[in-house]
Amino acid sequence: MKKTTIVEIAERAGVGRATVDRVLNERGNVTPATAERVLRAARELGLKRTLPDAWQPLRHLEVVLCDNGASFFRRLEQGFVRAAEVLGKRQLVLHRTLVREPEPERLARLLELAASRRDGIVLFGPAHPAVATAVNHAGQAGVPVVTLATVLPNTHPLCHVGIDQYAAGRTAGWLLGQLCREPGEVLVVCGRLELTAHRERVRGCLERLARSSPRLQPRVLEGREQNELIESLVRERLAAGAVAGLYNTGPGNGIIAGLLERRQLAGRCVFIGHELHPTTQSLLRQGKMHLTLDQNPELHAFRALELLICHLERTTPPAAGGRIDFTLFTPENLGD
Repeated sequence: MKKTTIVEIAERAGVGRATVDRVLNERGNVTPATAERVLRAARELGLKRTLPDAWQPLRHLEVVLCDNGASFFRRLEQGFVRAAEVLGKRQLVLHRTLVREPEPERLARLLELAASRRDGIVLFGPAHPAVATAVNHAGQAGVPVVTLATVLPNTHPLCHVGIDQYAAGRTAGWLLGQLCREPGEVLVVCGRLELTAHRERVRGCLERLARSSPRLQPRVLEGREQNELIESLVRERLAAGAVAGLYNTGPGNGIIAGLLERRQLAGRCVFIGHELHPTTQSLLRQGKMHLTLDQNPELHAFRALELLICHLERTTPPAAGGRIDFTLFTPENLGD
């Protein structure tokens, strides 16, 4: 029997060969009506291959992330690339935009533009009235928004994907109470407090310490994810008195470890941080850090895209919704 060719399908469907190729290989950029014509022609000509069951329109998704160089965001961006590859047959086109955190007005304008030209939005952003307004306007326009990692107050997104930040802070507070052998000051070094994630981590830690470890006196230092500021604030407190423990809610773990080492406190002062990356792995292996709480940013990316796809295609979302479980890493469970 003669083999059906792309040329024959193109002639029967009244389209070009490139269009047939895009339809059969699910590469998008073809209208649903044209795609159906191509598939019908292929079936009628008896093409011997598995054909798409139904034509999925090309979905354009805007992913807006922070651009501050932190490991979490680098892993998150890479996670979106991998997630899009895994879900590629769903016909996804990701448009990634990196925004500096101190620019909420620019972020709001980007969200307004995305709502006019995208099918869905994934967002990491600060709690700011302009950002909240833009998120709600997108939802009202029928464009679903998924927020990442930090909750945006006064917004109504399709879903929030992230860990329980308050529980993470309480866990850190409980661990400090268990591990700190001597009374003293506990430094809670945090990122930008306009981000709900950092506020909730700090709140959880302080509440847990107040409840079960009155011998430990917390002091909050807002490093705002600026290396020089973090170094200055921590150095000052280490020189001022006995520091029994330290919880860092954001980046800067390497800087803090260096300060502890210079004061001969590395390994003696309980040090808990966030995220698993080469720096924290090295500090854990060297005994300069006790624990790190990892958010699994790669899973954030996959879950966010999965939830958007389920909404757009009206299919059942994953049972876990947007909840992500954080993982505790110590020197004992790093693996090889």
